[in-house]
Amino acid sequence: MKLPFISASRRRDAPPRTWRDLCMVALGALVLALAFNLLLRANEIAPGGVPGASLVVQRVTGIEPAIWQAAINGVLLIVGGVMLGRDFLLRCTLGSVLVPLLVALTRDFTPLTTNPLRAAMCGGVMAGAGVGLVLLGRGSVGGCSTVAVILYRRYEWAVDRTILVMDSFVILGAAIVFPPEQALCAIVAAALFSRTVRRVLTGGDHAKLALIVTRQAEAVRAAVLHEIDLGLTCISAQGGYTDEARDLFMVVMLPSDVPRLKRVVRAHDAEAFVTLTDASEVLGCGFKAHT
Repeated sequence: MKLPFISASRRRDAPPRTWRDLCMVALGALVLALAFNLLLRANEIAPGGVPGASLVVQRVTGIEPAIWQAAINGVLLIVGGVMLGRDFLLRCTLGSVLVPLLVALTRDFTPLTTNPLRAAMCGGVMAGAGVGLVLLGRGSVGGCSTVAVILYRRYEWAVDRTILVMDSFVILGAAIVFPPEQALCAIVAAALFSRTVRRVLTGGDHAKLALIVTRQAEAVRAAVLHEIDLGLTCISAQGGYTDEARDLFMVVMLPSDVPRLKRVVRAHDAEAFVTLTDASEVLGCGFKAHT
């Protein structure tokens, strides 16, 4: 989720914003604000980030979360602009301003549910979809991401770990000021939030990548191509221990094709070395078109 933020902040030749990008940022900010007010805030669930921190602080001070969000985002925008440059300001200003503004405008809307667990599940997914839309529009909502990128630039701290630590402190604060049930629900919301952001950014695509090392190269290649009708890429490889030449096949497939692939490889070479891993986004050659 956070890597696109880093690469974009480094890119000097980024194309100008289009109306489509601006609309996606605005829509994402609205979805995030609605998730906050209709589900998370109404059930006192603080899943991390600036929105979650604003709920914890509101419980202690009584000041509206939108005010805290605007203040925190404002300070981080100034610091980020100084330390990360003009590109950061262009990416973050719209989202950082819209989210607290829309949170303030929708604060009196009727909550969708008063069940904390349902609110955590739906709120995490809804908030993740909102942030995902903002990122797809080449924007950012600032917040913890700004701090994480600054620490990455200065000290090379891992972005995802920094955000995890900051979110953990927010959830810990929520556990202190809110009932234990709300803190547990905050963990559920945070997990669903992160997963949904990744799904939105990858378009929901899910495939499997197989790497096959075999001594029966021709038989396995023919079986993959003709028996299960999958494409493959042949790669020349060399054994690190034996120093012998090896045939390495790379196959990308749908999860439903995995059992057939394993079956035909085992039938033609029971000693083949097969590695299976997830491929979150596959472009071209019968999969998703390049965009």
